[in-house]
Amino acid sequence: MKRLGLLGANISHSKSKKMYEELLKEKVNYTLFDYETADEIPSLGEFFSNIEGLSITAPYKKHFLNSVSMEANISKLGAINCIKKRGDKFYATNTDFLAVKNLIQKSFFDFNIIILGDGSMARITKVILSEFGLDYQQYSRKVDGDISKLDLSGIQKKSVIINTCARAFIFSGQLPLKCTFWDYNYAHEAHEQYFLSNDQHYLDGLSLLKLQAKFALDFWENN
Repeated sequence: MKRLGLLGANISHSKSKKMYEELLKEKVNYTLFDYETADEIPSLGEFFSNIEGLSITAPYKKHFLNSVSMEANISKLGAINCIKKRGDKFYATNTDFLAVKNLIQKSFFDFNIIILGDGSMARITKVILSEFGLDYQQYSRKVDGDISKLDLSGIQKKSVIINTCARAFIFSGQLPLKCTFWDYNYAHEAHEQYFLSNDQHYLDGLSLLKLQAKFALDFWENN
């Protein structure tokens, strides 16, 4: 049985175990390493005495940056979310980057793009858009104040609003009619309810999670 783990904070809602079992078509020994502070986090050596692959979610995607090797295109992101061990060394990648890049190229290449937030997922998204030569607008609390009630209804172009903010953020503003609200979070009840009464298309983070899981399995299984 494959032994995997997820490191994060307040991650009891995680659907990763189910996702991996669906992809592998077998049971997975999946451990949630839920820590309130970074000081509680064990070393990679301790983690990998019990698991074969480690995923990382917010707020700890920078925690092991100096403990792993990674490719140059991942290093420039300043965040990792997937680690494996080969011999005595640890290697990392960022499946957020790989999955978001895939989905933008496949579904949103010809959209007007608006990013909500300025955390690690926003930075990853901006790197991808720059690689593709795509323009975007960005709104964040640091620059724009409260963005939960943004009025974007005046935008006429076919648009995708990408919510990179943490789960605690709840959007209740006005959106363009020709709009997809792409939420990087999944099982976000407040957003699901909000968009039930709106005409815009709501895309939650499950498709992103599934693609991340596929890239993670490829990374763990390849030498």
